[in-house]
Amino acid sequence: MKKTVLITFALVLIAGLSLAAFFTVARVKKEETPVEESSAVLPTDKSEIVSLEESEEAEEEEPKEILLRISSPQTKAVTVTEPFLVFTGTCDPAERLLVNDTEIPHDKDGIFSYQADLQVGNNKFTFTHKGKTTVYTANYRYVILKDCSPTTAQSYPSGSGLVATATARRGSTVTAAFNGKTITLSPVENANNKEDFIPYNGLFTLPDKQSKDVNLGRIRYQAKNNGKTETAESAPITCKKSDVVVKSNPNATPKGGKYINVGSGYIAEIVSHNAETFDGNVSNTKSIDWSRPTNNYLPKGTVDYCSGALVTYQDSKYVTLRAGYRVYLSRIDKPYKGEKAVVRRYAGTLPDHNEIGIASFERQSGHTVLTLDSLWKAPFYFDIREQRYTNPGTQDYRITSPTYSYVDITFCYATVHTGKLQIPENHPVFSSAKWIQNKSDCTLRLYLRRQGAFYGWDSYYNEKGQLCFSFLEPHQISLDENGNFKSLNGAKILIDVGHGGADIGAPGFDSKNHNEAIQNLLLANQLKKQLEKLGGVVTLTRTADVNSSADDKITLLRRIAPDYCIAIHHNSSDSASPNGFSSYYHHPFSMKAAEYVLTATKNTGNQVYRTFDALKWHYYFTARSTVCPVVLTENGYISNLTDYKAIISTAKNQIKAEALANGIVAYFKSIYRAEFNLPSEPQSTEEAGSESNSSSEESESQPNEESDEESGT
Repeated sequence: MKKTVLITFALVLIAGLSLAAFFTVARVKKEETPVEESSAVLPTDKSEIVSLEESEEAEEEEPKEILLRISSPQTKAVTVTEPFLVFTGTCDPAERLLVNDTEIPHDKDGIFSYQADLQVGNNKFTFTHKGKTTVYTANYRYVILKDCSPTTAQSYPSGSGLVATATARRGSTVTAAFNGKTITLSPVENANNKEDFIPYNGLFTLPDKQSKDVNLGRIRYQAKNNGKTETAESAPITCKKSDVVVKSNPNATPKGGKYINVGSGYIAEIVSHNAETFDGNVSNTKSIDWSRPTNNYLPKGTVDYCSGALVTYQDSKYVTLRAGYRVYLSRIDKPYKGEKAVVRRYAGTLPDHNEIGIASFERQSGHTVLTLDSLWKAPFYFDIREQRYTNPGTQDYRITSPTYSYVDITFCYATVHTGKLQIPENHPVFSSAKWIQNKSDCTLRLYLRRQGAFYGWDSYYNEKGQLCFSFLEPHQISLDENGNFKSLNGAKILIDVGHGGADIGAPGFDSKNHNEAIQNLLLANQLKKQLEKLGGVVTLTRTADVNSSADDKITLLRRIAPDYCIAIHHNSSDSASPNGFSSYYHHPFSMKAAEYVLTATKNTGNQVYRTFDALKWHYYFTARSTVCPVVLTENGYISNLTDYKAIISTAKNQIKAEALANGIVAYFKSIYRAEFNLPSEPQSTEEAGSESNSSSEESESQPNEESDEESGT
């Protein structure tokens, strides 16, 4: 039986091969032109095999017609509160583009940007291209009162502080009436707000000791400007019944300093990886949500007494700590949805004081870790002193130079401290330390080896429950025998690739193919290659067009603990005019790192950018991290046509990446020169490109337009 099957199988196989050979010969005879030998590898995937007939049909297929495509605005009917509207998009470069019978220019690729001035009311724009018309309407509302909060029905605990917020035209008089009380709101002016509309804030306190939930109605806002009055209402507000009263110790709160009497029977525990702190005093509603470099993060596990009532501002709720801080109750980790708890609250009792003791002071892999024993996980204040800021009263924390020379860590409620901290003579950051006993707490002062020579810090509780402070040590580059730069010598650099996935950032002229998230990644990859050639060890916060939330970035940043972090973004504006490069920092120890990047980018001349914004301070989320120097860069305006064309150019991105890398190298070189008391190296335009191996001759022709008036985002 087996023999018969084998014979049958062999006959079928021979027949099949003979038939295949026949058709192969027939096809060769059909071809009049002999096929030359080729070294090309034939595709093995059937999906890649295309027949001759299909190939011929593909060649004969006519190219798709290029039609008008408007990427912004994204709907044909819009309502705006600005007196202009920018249209961006693409069209057939070989054809005219008309708007209301007036021709508007486009470039050789059909890319155009058109800024239209608006009249109050409805404005109609008819685009005509290749015999087809598309109509857009823009309703320009000249408003005084733009919006107000809360926008959805809210319930707040009894006794809570409710910050009434309205956005109104600058120079307006804004009032708010609620629950039988009328207040005048204060304008919030700060260094980062250059818009026509600004926030106005005021504080209401909800009734205390409620026996049941009570609907208090709505906040009624009124704004007056230039003889015109507008009104608006918030969503309904409910005051919830009082929580269970807990026993309170009237002597639990120290007097003076930042401490706030919040009672002593209610405890707040930090349950997030760390918690940003805000000033606890809410009477000054101008600064209700200001992120400041003078406020520190508190690590997971920190506990303190807190108020039962909350402070509410816009969509955020805050818990007030006895230490004088406010922290988020919960927050949304965009672009993810759903709130993540920052603290949990419960009834309980804490020790009446704290005790702090030195456990160890050890150098570990580019960091020095100070480990402390504590009686309980109380809050602390971390201050870099003495640093002069431009105008803290308007949230302007710019600095002209680092002036700090020591670090103070004040341990709240610590009336006992033990152990002496001996700083090794050759320590790269600190020179000495001393304890300072205050009335209600104590301070550990760490003196720096040099003024302004501090590089970053983090805090956490270890597995033994000890409080640890990790201080970044300066990374040493390597030089050649002539003292010239040789390598970054393994410097760990994190590149924060802005936006991604569901968050595209600014849409640009082609929101699908060239939005900000995509362009950020392209430039980040160029920079990564450049830094790796220079000897850096580089990590990206994302390597594809995927979601990358704020917490994702901070978690990675804390885990890697790099020597340097640079965030890659592209700017955008409602106007088509703003253009150019800008460099931002938040903490004073990041200022020099941002300055070197700005200088190196300026050294490219007009090869890429027409203008360069001055070095700027800002409260961008990633930049608020204290782990290492963080620089946030805005690499051109994706809303500006000239900048946009450079943004999508591979050659221009190469120039940008080289400039950013040069700035990073210059920063590390400055650290080396300071460490060995060498004279500062001049930052001149002659040095541009000195650290890179690429030639600027490979770049495309450069723009020659005069720079437009600069504008902030």
